[in-house]
Amino acid sequence: MSPAVRVGVIAATWVAIQIGSGFIAHRIPLRWFQKERALFRTRGFENDGALYRRVLLVHRWKGLLPEAGATFAGGFAKRSLAGAGAGYLERFVAETRRAELTHWLPLPLSLTFFLWNPPSVAIWMPLFALAVNAPFIVVQRSNRPRLQRAAREMARRG
Repeated sequence: MSPAVRVGVIAATWVAIQIGSGFIAHRIPLRWFQKERALFRTRGFENDGALYRRVLLVHRWKGLLPEAGATFAGGFAKRSLAGAGAGYLERFVAETRRAELTHWLPLPLSLTFFLWNPPSVAIWMPLFALAVNAPFIVVQRSNRPRLQRAAREMARRG
């Protein structure tokens, strides 16, 4: 395979992986994301998301990232808080989990590049997947604890 063709196939495969990951996550029922699963649980070192604001300054650059939550029919846009009430915030929390999964999926899928590329090329694909998807994962992990606190407070108020 010529280098130009390989680059084109790799680029097309990445587009398919990214869109496919979003489609797969979109097809998972919302109720699956409403539970606090191990992958999405906030870790102690994250300090309820403050780590990302303090160290990575996520609040300064997160608005520059594209938001595609409403791409598929029935999707949920997460660019801003468009609704009010604990129910809306709980849905928003679930959708941050869906978005996080969407951006974790390309990492294991990046290993498929080892099936049809030389190791000197394929070795870069997981690193590329991490570099491209990590900012989106950080945003979800930063926002979720604050949204969870707000949802709890609203539910408590009644």
